[in-house]
Amino acid sequence: MPELSTLSPAVLASGLLVLGWLALLRWLRHSLYLLALLSFCATVLHEACHWLVGLLLHARPIAVALWPRRQGQRWIMGAVSFRNLHLANAAPVALAPLALFPLGWLLARHWLLPAYAAGHYGSWTMAGYVVACCVVGGLPSVVDVRVGALSALLYVLLGVGLWQLAVYAGLL
Repeated sequence: MPELSTLSPAVLASGLLVLGWLALLRWLRHSLYLLALLSFCATVLHEACHWLVGLLLHARPIAVALWPRRQGQRWIMGAVSFRNLHLANAAPVALAPLALFPLGWLLARHWLLPAYAAGHYGSWTMAGYVVACCVVGGLPSVVDVRVGALSALLYVLLGVGLWQLAVYAGLL
């Protein structure tokens, strides 16, 4: 099986395939309905991450919207509403889609590259699409960043404080 760390023909072809899917998804931003159709997988993955982490951290998800809707001058591709989002769980819930990046890497390693190596080009094309959806869906939205920013800052300050305490106590 080809490795992602070497620049083999499988890695180059697969990288170009994923970039092609990303370019197509970017280009389709001018046609909302085609974009909604092609990026539906990315939207489902993105919102599922919010929902799952919200469920695990007791943010109590209450509604999921997966079809685009206009809100002022912007289009919202999807959303999850929570009943119990607070300072302690807002950052992990808001930034949960970042978990799609390692998922995309695993899919590339265990599906995309092996499909290319085996000559299963239909499966390879689909895998490229799903990996591209992991990249697109893994990006936090402006709303995600806004919702999780204060909570993330709290965690950073707590981490720095604990680090300083450990250094002061001679543990590091």
